[in-house]
Amino acid sequence: MIRSRGQLATAYAPGALFTFEGGLGACLSIADQGQSPAKADISNETATQIHLRLREIWQSWFSRAMQGGTDKAQVLPTQCLDPALLPDGTFKAPSPNRFELVDPKAMSYVPAPLDFVCNTCGRFRQFESVREASAEIRELGRDQCDTRKAEHKGKCRWRQLDVIFVHWSGNWEPPSPGKWEWSQPEQKVKAPIQACSVCQSRKFYLIDKSPRIGEWVFECENGHKEGDSWLQNDPETTQLLGDECLQRPPRWRRMEPISYRATPAFYPHSEQFIVFSAGERDLLLMLQEGNEADLAGFASERYGLGVKPPSDAEIVEMMRKAGEVAKVQLYESMEHMLKTLAGTSMAEMPTKQMRVMIDDWKATPGLIPVKHEPPPWLTGQIDRRAEFGSRYDPLVLAVEHEALRRSKLTKLSVADGRSPFVRFTEPDRDLAPRTKAELDAQKATTTRLMSAMGLAEMGLIREFDLCRFTHGFTRVSTDPLIEKSDQQQLMLPVRLNLFQPLGNGKIPIYVVTQANEAIYARLNPELVYEWLRAVGVTDLPEWDPAGDLKLGAHVLESAAPFGKYFADLKPGPANTYRYVYTLLHTYAHTLMKAVAEFSGLDMGSLGEYLFPADLAFVVYRNGTTMDLGNLSALWRNYNTVFLEYLLEPRTLMCGSGSLCDADGGACPSCIVIPETSCVAANRLMSRSALRGGLAPREDEGRQQGKRITGYLDITTAKVSSGAAS
Repeated sequence: MIRSRGQLATAYAPGALFTFEGGLGACLSIADQGQSPAKADISNETATQIHLRLREIWQSWFSRAMQGGTDKAQVLPTQCLDPALLPDGTFKAPSPNRFELVDPKAMSYVPAPLDFVCNTCGRFRQFESVREASAEIRELGRDQCDTRKAEHKGKCRWRQLDVIFVHWSGNWEPPSPGKWEWSQPEQKVKAPIQACSVCQSRKFYLIDKSPRIGEWVFECENGHKEGDSWLQNDPETTQLLGDECLQRPPRWRRMEPISYRATPAFYPHSEQFIVFSAGERDLLLMLQEGNEADLAGFASERYGLGVKPPSDAEIVEMMRKAGEVAKVQLYESMEHMLKTLAGTSMAEMPTKQMRVMIDDWKATPGLIPVKHEPPPWLTGQIDRRAEFGSRYDPLVLAVEHEALRRSKLTKLSVADGRSPFVRFTEPDRDLAPRTKAELDAQKATTTRLMSAMGLAEMGLIREFDLCRFTHGFTRVSTDPLIEKSDQQQLMLPVRLNLFQPLGNGKIPIYVVTQANEAIYARLNPELVYEWLRAVGVTDLPEWDPAGDLKLGAHVLESAAPFGKYFADLKPGPANTYRYVYTLLHTYAHTLMKAVAEFSGLDMGSLGEYLFPADLAFVVYRNGTTMDLGNLSALWRNYNTVFLEYLLEPRTLMCGSGSLCDADGGACPSCIVIPETSCVAANRLMSRSALRGGLAPREDEGRQQGKRITGYLDITTAKVSSGAAS
């Protein structure tokens, strides 16, 4: 089969069950067993980023999964994470040397499951290995038919059984008569007895007439069967629980029968991040454990926190160290004159002159560095970073935005008329119209429309460098906990499993990089602040746009973890961070919808990246195939028409009817997109954030039918009033 690298790294990663085209031949994907796997072509900085992310991901999963169980039946660590991550029963990230960062160019597979059923009579055959199946496959021929009914003789038509038993431990089992059980006397798991408990017959038939798979049963050739339901226990969980198997509810180890053709039986786990270049190593280092002080210093300086102006004496010393000898000597002569004239009316002149000199030095950009002292709340946010998860950690996203700013947004180099980042208000030669008159008209219209959209900046990133890696898988659920009911309601742990080792003995991490076109947008902070005040968030202090403190500082301060898996996302008072995230997320989906409308790309081929503290987001083409320049072509062909479409009322209307429009929420007919493309699982999103309507469901005020003002309502009103005046 020919599959893309992205597909091999996810849908066909080791542990996946799949069928060939036409539904023929079910197989299990396994890791490449060659001794020299294709290593990912990435820098050392990118490899370090991957291992940093992995440590956070595994720790977050472990902490969440351990919250399952009950007071009497507690979760075991090995029920939460792969044993390789729990060397002494607690989480400990293995050495990076145990892993191989692999380019997913090839994947191996074996036929599985090796269960076969006759479509005519229901006769069941199971093989223990591919070797056994190959040697005995002739026994499935029509001339070898051993059915119990004479009228079926010679009419057998065999199929590979597409039903398996799965468990949230990550284990799967082919169906078979009998169950895995724990033997207390032998202190081991006993395999299913492949014989009828009544007559000891080893010939079985599958009774699969019921539309519910759970009601299928095995019946021996003499008509004996055990119960009226299909049950199986997970051998791995049975081994882990041991003697506790009989004390805990059966649901702990009960497997579920599913058809892997119709129901997912494999969930690969992937993460992505913005690639840091070698020149941004300082940013990478501050995200590592032990460098919390550097991270606090970065955030303080970036958002104007804890500004501590230097004293006059410190400024003079800074000037001296900077080599400004003449200026320092002039200042010191004034200082000497002041001491001489102290107590006289002439002292006012040198005092004023010294003050002018100090103010002038402070006003010169980059001449006098300003000290920042991180406030206590910032230290607290850094200490609780693990609770956010790297994908939603506002501090990680702030550092990534800084990396993007350095590598793309502030780059001025132009090659062949193509800039790394092209602001739509200042298009480069490649995106600009042919004539100066057309260019001037386009720039004027673009500036007006961007103001109406509440955007401070918008443009095209030629190459948005991303790295996506797949590190493991789960079954039954994508979340660390799954709710099951038996004798009681249970929250059971879902184990995150690493992939099967490669032929060289190392555990694979499948890495895919891309550098596709993207659209970058940053909102106007003053308008965002006005919108937050109109919404009535409860934690927004007074803010002066002209001051040193940026609005992003208030966004950071109000950030509270909603959990990587949104377990902590519950209705609460109107919060700055949640509303900013909802606004950015809604805006990104709306932009994706417009891009799909004009570019020829479908919604599933786009992705998003949100930067809450910087009030910015990126919509990018997601894929590893050749980038055909759809986004640059979109701007060349449609430019201001595209922006006008984003402001049209119909763009934020729902195709499902008036109910969703009145609610102002989100559904698959408006701005909900495939979850493979959404960074936040289509949560924290509401069209009300843009066009007004009922408050988002995470706002407690929604319960009283609270309605909020939309961001575009404020921005367009500003432009209209400005035009009118």
